[in-house]
Amino acid sequence: MIPLENGTIKSKATNRIYYLDALRVIACLAVVMIHSSSQYVSRDFGSLNFWVANICDGLSRIGVPLFVMISGAVMLDENYSYTAKKLINHIKKMIVFFVFWSGIYCIIFQVIDKIINHKAIRISDIMGSFVRGHFHLWYVYLIIGLYLIVPLLRLWVKRENKKYVEYFIILSVIFTFLVPQVISLCSNFTNILEPLSVIMEKKLYLEYVGGYTAYFLLGWYLHNFDVKNKNVIYILGIISLIVTVFGTYALSVAKGKSLPLYDYLYLNILLQAVMTFQFIKSMLINTKGDNKFVNIISKNSLGIYAVHIAVITALQKVTEMIGIDSAIIKIPFVFLLTFVISTLVTYILGKIPILKRIV
Repeated sequence: MIPLENGTIKSKATNRIYYLDALRVIACLAVVMIHSSSQYVSRDFGSLNFWVANICDGLSRIGVPLFVMISGAVMLDENYSYTAKKLINHIKKMIVFFVFWSGIYCIIFQVIDKIINHKAIRISDIMGSFVRGHFHLWYVYLIIGLYLIVPLLRLWVKRENKKYVEYFIILSVIFTFLVPQVISLCSNFTNILEPLSVIMEKKLYLEYVGGYTAYFLLGWYLHNFDVKNKNVIYILGIISLIVTVFGTYALSVAKGKSLPLYDYLYLNILLQAVMTFQFIKSMLINTKGDNKFVNIISKNSLGIYAVHIAVITALQKVTEMIGIDSAIIKIPFVFLLTFVISTLVTYILGKIPILKRIV
């Protein structure tokens, strides 16, 4: 095992960092759980089905943020052997990945599904769906965009520039997470903050600290520096989780429609993700990477991400056919089967030489 400058243990044999692999597994499980439970959150507020799904969904919203943070921890690390060729290869891989899976989902939902349901097949719908990608493939566009700015970020995201990174993160927390969330939530009940919304969107032009770049930098920051007040992070994360779950219920009931606090650019989700990243790092930073389950899932996480929606869609139809509608039964059933099947499909595809690049 190789100790890095920040104390992290890296496997000499695999060149992987175990706690990041563990986080990748958690992120993968979380994404599958989101799509296994989300159908219940928009109806029957306060029912048992709603609460089971709300808790599962609220716990799982850390999935995408963790994926982005892991990418930032790896791509921005000064120990990472960075070259323009390697970056281009990363981007090419994601493009090939997107083209293949977007094509697969187009065939499933724009051709086969429409034939089965006797609906018209339109070329414009197929092309639009292909370019946009199926709903979960938005992440591919996101990660390609972050990869494109990696060369610029690596110019100044360095250990000696810690203060500047902290300043960037603080600006992002305020102007990407906190203020926009307050404006968004208040807009459901009053227009009093509309002038502030105009200032944020059309006056300040703070796009530089917007989007998911904060998660990218936070991954690097938490990976490279030890946080002194870990308990503060844990307390804020737990409070945020409570706010996510109970706030979703309270707002939905108050407004009479689904108002979930699940947005990845909400402060409560940011704090949950930071808590999870820091906790797993603290627990596993000195652990050797010899857990087969973690290694297999981490290696196949991108493929699982691609496959799982098709599996969930099929299982949802099966549960409807056999009359399962209880969230307590249906969510674990769909979640576990989806995860197992998606892992097996991804593992098999990874063994086929011509299909390795799409998982």
